[in-house]
Amino acid sequence: MLVEIYDFTFNCQIIKTILYYFSKNIYIIFKIIIVLIYTILFFFVIYKDMKSFKEFGFNENILKKLEQRNISIPTKIQEEVIPKILKGEDVIAQSKTGTGKTLAYLLPIIKLLENRVEPVLIIAPTKELAIQIYNEFHYYSTGINLKIYLLLGGEKIEKQADKLKNGYDIIIGVTGRILKLIENGFLKPSFFKKLILDEADFLIDLGFLNDLQKIFKLLKNMNQFMLFSATLSDKTKKILDIVKNQKNSVRVDSKNRLPENIKNFFIPLFDQSRDNVLLNLLKNINPFLSIIFVRTKKESIWLYNLLKNENYEVGCLNGDLSPSERKKEINKFREAKIQYLVATDLASRGLDIKGINCIINYTVPLREIDYLHRAGRSGRLNEEGFVYSLCNELDEAYLKKYAYYLDIEIIPVKITKQGITEIKDYTGVKPRFNLKDKEFIEKSKKINKIKREKGSKKNANKEKRVKYKR
Repeated sequence: MLVEIYDFTFNCQIIKTILYYFSKNIYIIFKIIIVLIYTILFFFVIYKDMKSFKEFGFNENILKKLEQRNISIPTKIQEEVIPKILKGEDVIAQSKTGTGKTLAYLLPIIKLLENRVEPVLIIAPTKELAIQIYNEFHYYSTGINLKIYLLLGGEKIEKQADKLKNGYDIIIGVTGRILKLIENGFLKPSFFKKLILDEADFLIDLGFLNDLQKIFKLLKNMNQFMLFSATLSDKTKKILDIVKNQKNSVRVDSKNRLPENIKNFFIPLFDQSRDNVLLNLLKNINPFLSIIFVRTKKESIWLYNLLKNENYEVGCLNGDLSPSERKKEINKFREAKIQYLVATDLASRGLDIKGINCIINYTVPLREIDYLHRAGRSGRLNEEGFVYSLCNELDEAYLKKYAYYLDIEIIPVKITKQGITEIKDYTGVKPRFNLKDKEFIEKSKKINKIKREKGSKKNANKEKRVKYKR
């Protein structure tokens, strides 16, 4: 009996202890319960509605290749575009950089060509992007007997013509070489049933609209048109006016903006030189792979030599390189044989390399679209990315504009002995001109304005006198 009473009192004490602990930590316990409910909802409601690549009917080989790259769930643009392409519909697809636009057309094209012969022409703005698309098609189409050819300048046209004699399923290239092969009768435009334009805005920016118009006129048997771009400017819409049979326009987050997983920072130069700030930055970060962007070829060569002398593993990518040299540099960077790649904006479009987690703007770009595409080389497919821009007072004005138009926060930071820290209560870079210089500039502006006004009045009076004489 005594044992039973002892057990009862002991159990009561345990219950009291549990209740006391529960009352003291009720807020924490409540939060844990809420988190558990949300987790359950995610897996049983949200995750249940997520599509997988299996639902599109891709073969086992493609699914294995996707698995090898840890790609299991399609992105928004892939989910929207793939079914439309498989149905044979025209597509104008706009989605921000790094969302998997290439796979959105590459996978359904391979599936369509498994069962029927419908030659596809893919036009890219740069050699780098064309090579990248070509490599991706080869990777995902292993085991399928597809004739895929890459047509770029720099290779003998006769050599390319010999390859094309045996027929082709997919042609990937740039406008100049494609037109040259058509003009010489080595490429038959009437054979192509499908046309894909990748990075359409960049094609227009580089001045290829006239070439595209020529190609459109020659593709008389085209039954499917696909256009992909991170942005869709008024100039690009001219293409849509030429190709009047488009049926579908797919826009996923069509406003120009960067993914949230990319963090943007800028380092005010104050009185420091750009080179010293860059070298200090590199000592404080250790990215897996990083692209350092500059505006001009001369800057790229000079900066490459500077970093080489500082014993950094660095490569250089600019417009002066031959196709084989470019390929060599990109492959070295892709294989992580070099850690840094100094590049002009030529490389900022379409360069998709896994492992780039840091972008450095040695010189700030002059357009927000270039900032968007530079920054978009990092943080691919939801991986974390960082962008550092070195800026003086003029660069800062550009960054303010980009922050507004791209709807991003660009945080001012400084490099100290403790590392990279945010600048609190930042007021701006010190003006480059002193007060007297500013006053002189303002006065000269007013004087020039008065001169212009007087000049325009004189011209107006001359025109009146001429009319009067007549």
